[in-house]
Amino acid sequence: MSARVRPATPGDAGALYGHWSELRRYNASIDPRVIPVPVGPEDFAAGLDSVLARRTSVAFVAEMNGSLLGFISGGIEPNHPDRLPELHATVGYLWVAASARRAGIGRQLVAAVTEWAAKQDGVSHMEMTVLAADAEAAGFWRSMGFSPFIERVWAALPPKGGA
Repeated sequence: MSARVRPATPGDAGALYGHWSELRRYNASIDPRVIPVPVGPEDFAAGLDSVLARRTSVAFVAEMNGSLLGFISGGIEPNHPDRLPELHATVGYLWVAASARRAGIGRQLVAAVTEWAAKQDGVSHMEMTVLAADAEAAGFWRSMGFSPFIERVWAALPPKGGA
């Protein structure tokens, strides 16, 4: 299946909002530490406008026959001071419709961000976070050539006031 991948536009906000919300609910369902803050359609549209206006961020959509099959957002971020180069590309969100998975849509979207990132000055690699509980996502990213770099671990603090 080959979809048309194109840069997202402000006009995509309405269609993207539901899918983005679905992705956030999915992430929360696989790990209870993911607690999505409420974001309404207007705030989402304003956030998308902000992403599209920045030189250091990008969003693409995949569509076929007028149907949205997927989206991806990416950006350029600074590295920690002890890691070089100073900048890296990252993927913020990647979503592909369940009916279009394993058909190359995710690969097309990642390729669009990769091509964009390769044109950015001082950027030579990509880094991103993947929920440890999302084995399917981790497998996808490994198939795209990503490998573990830094493991981020988590521990709750004791309740306030002792106990």
